Amino acid sequence: MDSKYFDLASYLAYGNMKPSMVKCMIKLKFIFSLFVIFVIFISCQTYTFDRKNPYPNMEILRFPNSQAYLFNSKVSSNKLIIVLEGSGWSSVLGVKQKNIWPEVRYGAQFIQELNNDYTFLIPEKLKRQPGMVYFEDIEDRANYTAENLLACYSESINSYLNDNNFSSVILIAGSEGAILLPLLYEKIDKKDDITMMVSLQFGGFSMYEAYKILSESLIAPQDYKNMYKHIVEVYEFMEDYKTKNDEINITPEEDFYGFNYRWFDSFLGIRPFDYYKNITIPMLFVHGEADYNIPVKSTIYIQENLPDKPFDYKYFEWDHQPRNYSEMIRFRKEVAEWIIMKTP
Repeated sequence: MDSKYFDLASYLAYGNMKPSMVKCMIKLKFIFSLFVIFVIFISCQTYTFDRKNPYPNMEILRFPNSQAYLFNSKVSSNKLIIVLEGSGWSSVLGVKQKNIWPEVRYGAQFIQELNNDYTFLIPEKLKRQPGMVYFEDIEDRANYTAENLLACYSESINSYLNDNNFSSVILIAGSEGAILLPLLYEKIDKKDDITMMVSLQFGGFSMYEAYKILSESLIAPQDYKNMYKHIVEVYEFMEDYKTKNDEINITPEEDFYGFNYRWFDSFLGIRPFDYYKNITIPMLFVHGEADYNIPVKSTIYIQENLPDKPFDYKYFEWDHQPRNYSEMIRFRKEVAEWIIMKTP
């Protein structure tokens, strides 16, 4: 690859793999697609939310380059919860099909536990609209990066907080949102209003570090280990390539394990731990002990290396997220109890 400009799509797909490995990767991509369908199916079966109206009394707030969803508390309250949702091609609210919501996110769960006494604000990603899916939207695929999400989230949150006063503001972030959580905290204008934060299922490692661990994990399925190893190899190659070349072709059309490499490229190097070292407000870190999406070591690392911080830790026996109705109810109640206990 002597040229300064090469076909990234073919390298992302197969690199220099042998034909047998190429067949393995094609099979792995197919399995990954089935996994995504399975997750959506499971979310349809839990019914821990009202599938016809999981977001009652929602108000859409529109800002110059972003929007957010507001859910006022059911009683007079000056406490606010802001939710940063996880990754995916849908709206942060989930997916709506024929007036039914087969899939929702964390916000719908915590609203049920805390909306009586807390107002909720859920910033949307990019230009997405409630219940819609953007997997084939080229503009969305091009703009779905960590930098652009931070710009959207910070505009929505700062615009709302600058016009409204609260005695307590809590940030809850899951998965992808948890990667961005400490970076977003630094971008909030009224930082002193933030009283606590909750990080769900990520921890302190970068995705790159997490995937290197998982590629040799004893609990991760072999197909997942192969996937993580491939992502790490591509990332290392690309980082080296960037240091030696001026141009690189990363187009939004390319599919890379359910996303595109543009998304991975923007997230893989972010290391939340480096930001948590400077945070002094109470935090709760939640992680599944058997997680093979992000290893629990990522959260244990914070606990072991920042022992003097006002941080609490809660470990559940499942993997990346609650697996059934009872686990989801327990999960959201225990997080809600911590928030209520810590709210001034």
